[in-house]
Amino acid sequence: MDDFLTVVKTVNKTAEHLPVLSLTAVHSRETRSGQNGEHLTETPNKTKSDNSAELPSTVAQTPQELIQTLRSEPNIATLEALLRQLLSGSAFHQHFNINTPGPNQSQIINTLLTIIIPNFWNVLDKSKKALLALCLSNISGINALIAKLRSHAESLTRPQTSSESLSDLLDVISHIIRGDDFIAKLWQSNNSAVEDATRRSLAWKEIVNLLGSGKIVAAVAQAEYTLNQTGKSQNSSTRWLGNGQDYSSWLGQNIAEFVKFDGGEETGKFAQRSEAAGQILLKSLALGYPARLINSLMRVCIHHDIQSTGETPCIAALIGSLPLHGKRKLLEQVLKWGSENLLDAIPNSAPNDTQRQDVSALAGLLIAIIKREDASKQHLLDYITDPVLTSSISLVVRRAAILTLLTAVPQEMSSLLEKIMSTFGDSLFINHAPVLQQDMLAQSLLLTAGYLHRTTPMAVLLCARSTSHMQDVSNRLDSSVSRARWLGMAVGTALSSLVDKEGLKMNFGTEDMKTAEAKWYLSLVKIEDKIGTLSDLDNLLKTRATVKRAKKPARGFKPEQLPIIGGKQSFGPPRPPQRVQTELVGDKVMEIDNDDTRDDSDDLKPYAKPDSDPEDSDEDATLVNRNKVKPPVYIRTLMAMLRDDQNHDRFQMGIQQAAKLIRRKANFGSEVKDHAEEILKILCNLQDPFDTDNFDELRLQAMIAVLLSDFLTLGPGLSRQAFAGEYSLAQRCIMLSALGLGGRELAGLRNEDELNPVLANIEFPSKRLPLRLHAIYRPADYSVKRLESASKNLEHQLIQPMALKAADQSTKHLNAVKVHTFSSRLQVERTKRKPAANQLAKIFGPAVFFPLTSRYQQDIAAYGSGSVFSSAPFVLVTLMKTLALLLHAAGPAILDLPQITAEYWDFLLSLRVQAASDKSVLEALLFSFLTLLEVNTDKRRIADDHAKHLMETQKWVELVFERTADENGEGSGEEAKVRALLAGVSVKIQEVIEVYQKQTFGQVL
Repeated sequence: MDDFLTVVKTVNKTAEHLPVLSLTAVHSRETRSGQNGEHLTETPNKTKSDNSAELPSTVAQTPQELIQTLRSEPNIATLEALLRQLLSGSAFHQHFNINTPGPNQSQIINTLLTIIIPNFWNVLDKSKKALLALCLSNISGINALIAKLRSHAESLTRPQTSSESLSDLLDVISHIIRGDDFIAKLWQSNNSAVEDATRRSLAWKEIVNLLGSGKIVAAVAQAEYTLNQTGKSQNSSTRWLGNGQDYSSWLGQNIAEFVKFDGGEETGKFAQRSEAAGQILLKSLALGYPARLINSLMRVCIHHDIQSTGETPCIAALIGSLPLHGKRKLLEQVLKWGSENLLDAIPNSAPNDTQRQDVSALAGLLIAIIKREDASKQHLLDYITDPVLTSSISLVVRRAAILTLLTAVPQEMSSLLEKIMSTFGDSLFINHAPVLQQDMLAQSLLLTAGYLHRTTPMAVLLCARSTSHMQDVSNRLDSSVSRARWLGMAVGTALSSLVDKEGLKMNFGTEDMKTAEAKWYLSLVKIEDKIGTLSDLDNLLKTRATVKRAKKPARGFKPEQLPIIGGKQSFGPPRPPQRVQTELVGDKVMEIDNDDTRDDSDDLKPYAKPDSDPEDSDEDATLVNRNKVKPPVYIRTLMAMLRDDQNHDRFQMGIQQAAKLIRRKANFGSEVKDHAEEILKILCNLQDPFDTDNFDELRLQAMIAVLLSDFLTLGPGLSRQAFAGEYSLAQRCIMLSALGLGGRELAGLRNEDELNPVLANIEFPSKRLPLRLHAIYRPADYSVKRLESASKNLEHQLIQPMALKAADQSTKHLNAVKVHTFSSRLQVERTKRKPAANQLAKIFGPAVFFPLTSRYQQDIAAYGSGSVFSSAPFVLVTLMKTLALLLHAAGPAILDLPQITAEYWDFLLSLRVQAASDKSVLEALLFSFLTLLEVNTDKRRIADDHAKHLMETQKWVELVFERTADENGEGSGEEAKVRALLAGVSVKIQEVIEVYQKQTFGQVL
């Protein structure tokens, strides 16, 4: 047997190393014949400090030998030596780089993932894990790791599969992808490993696609979800990798660090690095979280450029490296980022110092972006003149953009003013553009005129005295929409105040031009801002972040408890114990009361003893709960109970008593109104950590109760919340449901919206989803159950009279045998009762309608097809039904009904494309048209003011009616319901046309 053993090498043993001897080679039979006396030997143990110095510098002579050694599962000391040799690459006979793509690299990476990581990862210390992660820090290693994650996540769903390997892979990827300089190191290793320029470019494009496409986020999220399903706790260090928002923030910081200018770097290399950063930035903007990406990117770039001297290389390098469409996209995202992070001007109030600081700071950033790029200047000009795009940014950002253009391209300001005035006075724009776009364009026009008048007064004078401007004002005054007319008067008055003398200034003399809003519009031409610096913006962002953290409410807030004496809460100082006098009477001791105020009458009967608590009769005293949670008495106590996600009883009691307490205290004092906004935000973000029964219904009732306390103030705020933030589909739907049902209750329709007890027990069909999926997908449907019920009832009320009328016309020959029904006396008395005042009609426009439609238009203009209301038809249907229900509840007595009708009709006609591809959107759209025509009782006014809308709707209804029919001309199932709504809308339109024809031709005849 001694012939088969040969001395190969000597292995050092330490206390931390496993006593494993590695046989890496066996000599051939011919060589072994002369070495019979040799055998394996071991050296004595050495200390840990001496081990690192004694590690062999060369363990393998070739990459193939290194692969064989790795596959033989070496001990930890040998593994460390192999990894160090692999990273150095210079210890082999031929030069080898682990970052260079090739067959040897693929085999090494595969061996590390399949053999080394499963067997060694958990026993390696921090330094050795870092070495192993460095070997995988290349495009091939990360791709292989992502593929391994996906395969393990899919195989883990099978029984008898361990989750340890998947957890180890997640830990490995967290060691690889970390730090703010990861992309910079990846670029450097790619350049040093690949010598050919073409191959280097292709390798970088693969890196860009990997980091910017979301493959890493999807793979990590899938793996974490699989681990959660198996009950294994996931590593907290990888959670940000599975979160798209956190990953986008990390990308932004890495890109900014990557493009930083190093004074000692050559110009050519810096240009290449800037181009590479631009590629990954452009790819990352399509990841789905541009706001978080731009936020972290701009903060780091601004901070770096402040520290640099002279120019702004970081921002300038980023902009210069992008193509034309990339520059436009980045500029748009920066403007939207400014709208989200800076204060907006409050309407009806004069500009304050805080707003001026915001404008100056943002203008300094925009100057740094566009001053070297003519294309960016043109993009900013086009953005300001586009009413759809400019409506998606705040007034502060528009002020900063116009101030930037005045500084960067002063020669283009006259043409900018003329273009805005031309669009503002166009007849098609006046009649068809949403009111929000008209408001925003009017504000931009006045701001531009004010800035230009201070530099070139003659240009504003020529524009104001031109024939086109006079025609534009006339077009505005001829409009049937009151808001359009008012905007024409406001713009005409403001421009006249700039160019005309005191006695010749335009003055319409109406009450509308004396309001606070009119004064605010007239003050826009007097706004004067100055260009700031990047330091101003950096300080401003830091201040806002500090204030935001300070305003964040603490979790688990508990109000201060008063001292408790004798089991009851005391509201004053403790009373001293009273002395009691006793008297011995026979075998009993009687207590003598010395209170002179006691009534000595003997006819008073004592109260009966209270019933015993069933819990007190439990045999096991440890099961008796002596600390029962009491219902909240104060609103702040209720808020603390809703925030408490650690105590089951407190949270349950809070959510169950929320609606009752808020309604009880809404009209007593100002406690509810003082905390209304805060508690409404808590309810919007509220989660159910304890699987509460009817949680969505209880939360909806609480939100309705808060809304009704001050609907005019809270309605616009909740409308903005439904479009902003990071809410889920279910949360957005429940906000819209609260607006719809709360508005109907305000209009006096509360009894009609009471929840049907039969509907409360409706469950899914027998084939239900698994519990984990059922909990995810159920809330979105359950949260709008009451809204769906109200819409179905209203739909039935609108269609039933038309159906009965059609039935009567088809059975005229049976009038003699028709049975007449008589109402009961009780029903007659009930109909004679005076209906409650419709409070919704007074505030429908400013409280609900205009905020919802304006935010929808801003969201579509900002995100397009990426908006939730475009990609999720369920949310759009909820929005449409909410508006339709509120419009019907407000009724014909709505203030500004003509203006609301015009904007609502345009809103509905814009949804025809989406209705063609989704039956639920089509049904909601037809229901909205039916409601709109029902509310407008003045049919002659509809025919006169909205003739084009009326005919366009009629043609579209006829076209849809033909398409939804079967071959026999009849619909079935959902098509039958859609055809019924189509018939109802067609009948309503025909009624309007008949009324118009009778009145017109009757007058002629």
